[in-house]
Amino acid sequence: MVERTAARMFGENGYERANLDEIAAELNLSGPSLYYYFSSKEELFLRCVESSAAEVQQRLQEIANSDGSAEDRLRLLVREQVMIELRDYPDFVPLFLRVQVPVPAIQARLAELRRQHGEVFQRVGYECADEYGIKRDEARISLLMAFGALAYLPMWYNPAGALGLEELADMVSAIVVGSFLTGRASPRR
Repeated sequence: MVERTAARMFGENGYERANLDEIAAELNLSGPSLYYYFSSKEELFLRCVESSAAEVQQRLQEIANSDGSAEDRLRLLVREQVMIELRDYPDFVPLFLRVQVPVPAIQARLAELRRQHGEVFQRVGYECADEYGIKRDEARISLLMAFGALAYLPMWYNPAGALGLEELADMVSAIVVGSFLTGRASPRR
């Protein structure tokens, strides 16, 4: 509850404008009581990103390490990413993608967490590329483009719209993996 509320407020207000007193008030706590658990805004922000990243990483690793073809596992990874962003951790996504943090130690930690996250997709993506004879450079670019597209899902998806979340997740995973497998770059002329 504390981390989800803090993540939402960091996402809405930005890192610099968010403060522990306002987060505490949102939780119906006094500011000093929140300081009992978190000594600083930096510590609270790091707790938000590290705990959510650990849970997400575990879920993705389970898929990456499961049985099945690399193509199927890549499709499941993309599908899971959609569900993570839109259903399970929507308040945390901005912390990794949009919130600017002027603290070098936090910037470094965010970069490391994003790298670990990407490595799961890259490993399975490279397995898939090897199976289909796709160059790894092309596979890497395709994966980076997919990450870019996935980052925008929370901004345009309308949960009240005609397309349900499960249907969207299936559709996005099919399109991303289909593009990955067929959208190979044409040779230079």
